[in-house]
Order: sequence, then structure tokens, then C-alpha cells
Amino acid sequence: MQIFNPDSRYSRFIYRLLDYVKLGLLFLLFSIPGFTAGAAAAAAMTVGMRIERKEAPAIFQPFWQAFMDNFRQGTALTLLFMLAIGFLAADWYILMQMEGTLPVRLLCALVFVLALLIATLMLWVFPTLARFELTNRQIIHNAVIHMLSRFPQTLLALAAAVGGFILAALFPQVMPVITFFVPAFVVWYMSGTCVKRFRKFDGSLENETVEIAPLNL
Repeated sequence: MQIFNPDSRYSRFIYRLLDYVKLGLLFLLFSIPGFTAGAAAAAAMTVGMRIERKEAPAIFQPFWQAFMDNFRQGTALTLLFMLAIGFLAADWYILMQMEGTLPVRLLCALVFVLALLIATLMLWVFPTLARFELTNRQIIHNAVIHMLSRFPQTLLALAAAVGGFILAALFPQVMPVITFFVPAFVVWYMSGTCVKRFRKFDGSLENETVEIAPLNL
């Protein structure tokens, strides 16, 4: 039957789905210490973007190599984001203890917007780290440009990640489904989005050093 043919469209879809499930699980596993999440995200995006470019690599070996290559820089960026998120969380906690006046509500809205921007920025920082050889400052600078140019698409990936977390918290029985498919979806979606976005800058050169100027907006 055609459905069991390894070259059929159905078989290719299943193999690709399984590749992204593996990538999502590897990301979760290698993110367990917390400070390694950035290197794990860069590794997952490295392999995901290769899949989207139809290079069809193996999964674990390229993931491990990319994780080690990006460990130092990815950890530094992760700690920077953890500091920023911790600062916003502390501000939110303080504001929640205060009387709900108009200035307090405005400050709460500001903290929420800043948290949203940081979360969407993270979705571009680590793919940028995975794709280009740049300094941390250049990575953040370029990720801001990418985020602003693809903000609605990035919000969809963020909504999937946050929605999965909320569902897992409210309904623990769906945790296995969330664990298998939400990280896989985010990696797949961002890999495709990043390949299309980066193609105009990198010319598909694997190790090219690129810095995107602000005029590209």
C-alpha cells in the first residue's frame, strides 16, 4: 500500500513529525539545569533549520555538537534573560501588594508589555545565535529587528508555548501530550519562520558572519 511506502508523502510527514518530537524532547532534557536552556534552544533551532532547508540531518549528533558549540554564549544570554525576567517578576510582585490605583495599574501594564517583548525576543535570540557568528550585543540587536519584522508570527509560537504550560498546569493528565507536541510545534514553526527570514541575509551560507543593519527594517 502507498501509505506504507517510505517515500510516500504520508511517510515523509511522519518521519518529519518524529524528528521534531525528538528535537522538542532533547530541548526539554538539556534545559533541565535552567541555565543551559539557551544552548539547548540554539541546538534545537540549528537542527530544525537544517531540516527546513531539506538537509535532512541525523538528530542527536548535530544537536549535541550545536549544544557544545553554543554552550558558552547561550548560557551567557540565558543568564541575562533570567536576570531581566527576575527583575520584572519582582516588580510585579511588589505592584500586586499595592493599592490598585491608576498609576499602579499602568505600571502593571508596562511590566506585562515588557515581559511579552522579552519572551518574543527570546524566540529570535537563540535562532540568531544558532545561525550566525556574532557577539551577544549583535545577536540581541539583530533579534530585535527580526522580532519586530515578524511580530504576529512570533506571537503565535509564544501563544502555543504559554498555552501548553497553562494547560499542563490546569490539567496534569494532558502533560504527556503537551510534552511531546508543544515543544515540537514551537521548534518546527520557528525553524520554518527563521529559515525564510534569514535567507535574505545569509545567502544560505552555513558559517557566514553577518550583522544586520537597522536599515533592513
